[in-house]
Parts: sequence; C-alpha cells; structure tokens
Amino acid sequence: MPFAHARSLRGVLWIAVAALVLPFALSLSELGTGGVRTWIRLGALLVGVVAVSVALRRQASLEESVRRREQLDEALRLSEAKFSGILAIAADAIISVDPSQRIVHFNRGAEQIFGYSASEAIGRHLGVLIPARYRAGHDGQMEGFARAPEGARRMGERREIFGLRSDGTEFPAEASISKLIAPDGMLFTVVLRDITDRRRAEQDERFLAAASATLARSLDVEAALQAIADLPVPRLADACLVDIVAGNSFRRLPSASQRESLTPALRALAAHHMTWDSPSPIVDAIRRERRELVTAMDDDWFDGNEDPAAIPHWRALGAHSLLILPLAASDDTRVVLTLIAADPRCSFTPEHRALADKFAAAAATTLQNTRLYAAAQQANRARDDVLSVVSHDLRNPISAIAMCARVLRDDPPQDAEKRRALLATIGESTEWMNRLIQDLVDVASIERGQLSLAIQPQNPAELVQQALHMFEVEAAEHGITIRTDTPDELPLVSADGARIVQVLSNLIRNAIKFTPRGGEIVLTVERRDGSVVLSVSDNGAGIDVEMQPHVFDRYWESSSGSRSPGTGLGLWIAKGIVDAHRGVLEVHSAARQGSTFSIALPIAPL
Repeated sequence: MPFAHARSLRGVLWIAVAALVLPFALSLSELGTGGVRTWIRLGALLVGVVAVSVALRRQASLEESVRRREQLDEALRLSEAKFSGILAIAADAIISVDPSQRIVHFNRGAEQIFGYSASEAIGRHLGVLIPARYRAGHDGQMEGFARAPEGARRMGERREIFGLRSDGTEFPAEASISKLIAPDGMLFTVVLRDITDRRRAEQDERFLAAASATLARSLDVEAALQAIADLPVPRLADACLVDIVAGNSFRRLPSASQRESLTPALRALAAHHMTWDSPSPIVDAIRRERRELVTAMDDDWFDGNEDPAAIPHWRALGAHSLLILPLAASDDTRVVLTLIAADPRCSFTPEHRALADKFAAAAATTLQNTRLYAAAQQANRARDDVLSVVSHDLRNPISAIAMCARVLRDDPPQDAEKRRALLATIGESTEWMNRLIQDLVDVASIERGQLSLAIQPQNPAELVQQALHMFEVEAAEHGITIRTDTPDELPLVSADGARIVQVLSNLIRNAIKFTPRGGEIVLTVERRDGSVVLSVSDNGAGIDVEMQPHVFDRYWESSSGSRSPGTGLGLWIAKGIVDAHRGVLEVHSAARQGSTFSIALPIAPL
C-alpha cells in the first residue's frame, strides 16, 4: 500500500473513534454505574484502533524501504552498465585474474591487442599472454605484490615488459596492476598498453639521428656513397645497392653490412653491367626520378623486368621485394638507392616506406653537400693554380722584360742588331704574358660553362691556313718543317672560326715544343663519318701509352722532350673549346714515334 494512502486511512480511523467516544461520553451522565461497562468497551475499541494504526505505520515503513532498495539497485545497475561500457570501448587491455591467476575478465581492448576472443581467454592462466622467458619469474612477482601493502603499482619499473599475441609474436608494453580483496579471494586487475608504434617511432628517430651523424662525418663522395649503401642494413633492408649514373656510364656499389651469406650474390649483382636499355625498374626509377616499389619478385616478374643474366643472382640473393629510391639528380650524375628484402619476414610496410623516404632525404642532402664541398675544393685549387701561374710563369717574362729594359737604359748596345734582339725579347715576353692571361680567362669561362662562341659555317682549310701562318717563322727558327695536306671540295663546318684557330694554335705550339730540329709537322683535313677532322701530326718524342689518359688534364705537362716549359693549360683549354662545339678532340701517339691530335667538328647544315 502506498505510504500516502496509509496516512489517509489513519485519519479516517481517528475520526471514527471520535464519533464513537462522543456519544459514550454523553451517555455516562445519564446511565450512572452502567456506563462503566461502556467505557471498558470503549477502551477495547481504542486499543484495537491503535493496533491497527501501528500496523499501518509499519506497513508504510516497509514499503519505503523496498522503494529505496529498488532505487539503489537501479543506480547500481546503471553504474555497472557505465563501467562495462567504459571497459568495452577502452583501447588498452583490461584483464582481471583470480588468486590462481585464471582470467575472469577480458575486455575488447585485450581482444584486439592479444588476438584472443574473450571466450577463448577467460578461464585460462595469465601465463598464456606472457612470453615464455618471463613466466618463471612472473608467479613470484604476483605473490610479492599480493603481500605488499600498496594496492597498485606500475609493472616493468626495472625492466621492459612484453606481451605475447595469439600468433606467437611478442610486443613491447607498459602496464599497471591493482588488487582488490573480494569475499571469494583477492582479485588482480592489469591495465596494459601496446607501445609497439611508440617504440618504433622512437627507434626510427634514433636511427635517423645516428644515420645523419654518420653521413655528416665525411664530405668525400665515395665515402658518402658507401655509407648510404651500408646504413639501411638491417633497419630498412637485408641488403642494398647504390647505382651511380653519369651520362651513359652506370656504376653500382653494393652494401657491405649485410649477412655474410648474401654477399656473393650481392657482389655478382653489383658487377652486372646495366644500360639505359635494361628492363630493370631501377632504370625506370632513375629515368622518372620517382620511387618504385616491387612487392613480388616471382618468375613472371623476372621475365619482364630483369636482364636474363642478372636473374640467377637475384634468386641466389633470395630477393622477394624491392624499394627503389632516387637520391640525387644533376646535369651530369644521378644516384638511386635500392633496398632489398630477402628475409620472408621483411616487407616494405607503409611505416618502412615512410622511414626510407626520410633516410633518402638525408642521403640526398649529404650528396648535395659533397658536391658543394667538391666545388669549393675545386675553386680553391683553381685559385691556388692561378696564384701558381701568376707567381711562377709570369715571373720569367717579367724578368726578361726587366733585364732588357735595364740594359737598354744603363748600357744600350751600339750594335743595332743587338738592340733589335733586346726589343724582340721584350715583345716575345709581352706576347707570352698576354697568352698566359688569356689562358686564365679561358679557364674561368670553360669552368663556368660560359665560353662564348659565334657559330657560323666555316671553311676548315682556311682555318688551318690561318693557324699555319702564325707559326711559320717560329718553326723555321727551330729548323722544323710545317706543311698542310688539305683536299679540295671539303664541306663547311659549324664552328667559331677564331676559337678553332686558337685550338689549332695550341696544338701547333705544343708540336713545336716536342719536335726536334729537322722534324716535321703536318696539318691535314679530311672528311670522316659525317664530320670533318682537322689533325696536327709531328714526329717528335711522342707520349707513353699510360700517360695519354692525362694529356687533357689541367696543369698536366710532359717533362720529357719538351723544348720549353708551359703552363699545362693549352691542351685542357683546347679540349674545352672543342667540347663546347660538340666536337671530339683525341690523341694518338706512341713513345718516340710522334703524336697526332685530331679535332672532329660537325658539318654545317646546308
């Protein structure tokens, strides 16, 4: 009965009592002694009414208690529902075990982290979630925590902790444990978080920091390239190749930090010669300057994407996936890094690719720094070379001019011929100084790629005659015969006439230096393979075969058979001018058999 209804009933009862008592009270004054019995009946009635009222009050109190209990039960159900919802959506694993370490609660986060469903995990020993090497000490730690006064503690404070997934893989974790004394024994609850991603990010940052520090230690390009090949192993790949392409020349550098069993096959791949026509995706990555990912290197892939001669080496390496990363591209050199996955467990996941891109960016920066450093070193060498030329080669003509001027001033010879000789020496010294200065100017222009050319159709025979006339007197003074051999009806060439005459002059001057008295220099012109070839031949000392690759190096000069010293710039400048014409300058020589320098120039279009 509701409490409000009970109160209303009690009020009705008291009104009824009052209605009965009032007539009895009035009858007492009339009935005398007979009214005593009436009062007794009235007392009994009152007692009954009071009893009924007390019973009603107890009933109301009981109903209120039941109502409050129902409210508390409902609040408890709501609280439990909220708690269950929180546990269900928690990303962390929340696991409760009984005193025997049997799992009694396993939330959805635990299912996702460990790979077990709740029905599979509940009832099993907690050890199923712990790597085998940690299980022996785990029971003792749990017993110690049960006896400890604190109600909760962080696990792994002294060492790292790891979990074990259902597929047998381990993962790093951080966890806390609490205990609760329940009527049926102590209940332990563990809150565990998988920190694989965080640990990977930390390791990635340490790898990149260490790699960048290593790459920064050397500005030598070869040392940098080898470091780029070695550093990704084993963090990013099982082995690596670095391909360096300069024009049509391909060079491959293998890593040296891979497992020893992979080295023979990797070196064989490095020795395999590639060209721009090779079907390899490495060539595609170099040409397109973008990343290439090969996810499966099976027979079908090999048939369409690799040279047949290289396929056995790839198979011996066990390669099953490639990540190809272009590092640098310039006018003359391109570099690409190939990461090779040989272990079946190794794959280029998005996380691996992101880390590889960061490493490639650091490697590209290193290569850029090496180029800048090389350019700075070259500039320093050029400065030192200029200073050397100025301080050494210009000193001789200046000294000659000073000596002749002093003689003419202090004690001029009476003989006119001797005076003309002194003046001739001054003129020759002046011309030599101008030639040295012009050489230095040409060197600077060639190095900057700014050598000015006025290309026009030119008659090659006329260019040879112009150069010849400049040296007829000098050749005659040294007893050297100089002549030309030019056929009629030669095609015109596309050239800057003045510059080609300058090249021929350098070659003729060089021939005079190395041709003995009584020797001969021949200038020839002929048409050959779509070009016109201008040649300067002598029968002088010749050039040893092993020295010929250095003939066109700057400041290189042969010390044998030369009539006079030079700057070592003439042939270097000559090659720079011919290269600017898109021509070819070559030398053919043998010791004591003379030399022939040939200039191949393109034929002028009609």
